[in-house]
Amino acid sequence: MITETLNHLTTLQQIDNELSTLSVKNQEIPKKISGLKLTIKNVQDELDKEKNHFLELKKQYKLIELEQKAVDEKIAQYSVQLYQAKTNEQYKAFLKEIESQKLAKNNIEDQMLQNLEESETVEKKIGILAKELAEIETETQNKISALEQDEKEIQKAIKIRIDERRLIVDNLTKDILMVYERIRKGKGGLAVAIVEAERCNGCLNPIPPQTVLEIQKGERLYFCDYCGRILVCPPA
Repeated sequence: MITETLNHLTTLQQIDNELSTLSVKNQEIPKKISGLKLTIKNVQDELDKEKNHFLELKKQYKLIELEQKAVDEKIAQYSVQLYQAKTNEQYKAFLKEIESQKLAKNNIEDQMLQNLEESETVEKKIGILAKELAEIETETQNKISALEQDEKEIQKAIKIRIDERRLIVDNLTKDILMVYERIRKGKGGLAVAIVEAERCNGCLNPIPPQTVLEIQKGERLYFCDYCGRILVCPPA
């Protein structure tokens, strides 16, 4: 009877270990999927940022063009007035205004050139990011699909282990099950420890040889004097 109980406890511990491992893997999958989706979002955000930058440069260029047009009109106006000047002072004043507007025009043309160069750089970057995004989306979707399949398999395995656990629990008395659950809760999930080389594999402390012999007989439950776990010998 005790031997059978010990076998059930050993099997129960194995199932609980597997459930713990499966549960951790199951919890990690949504995090991994979220991380993959975040990678796509980061690239998409960067692409959107560059597209907005490109549009802003286009708007700036149009404004600069308007400034250029205004300067050209002023130069034309002052040129007409230059030849209509009646005094030397007026002539010099109009000439000075023309030179001033020409300097402004040069500055505007520099701005236009700088804008075009920057627009070209941004446009190239948009192309690179768009290609990168398409590749990442394809690659990431494949990874997500694989993870979702893994999740289904893990959840299926968890269900099987839960059903197996229920069958084992039904073969244990309420008192023994309470002892098992209490120890498991207090010892990080490990309630049943195997005696290996006369040591408890739960805490690695030594087990007296006589106690090992008594555990092997399986006449009653034995507990580790150091960690309190249920002790069992490995199957022969």
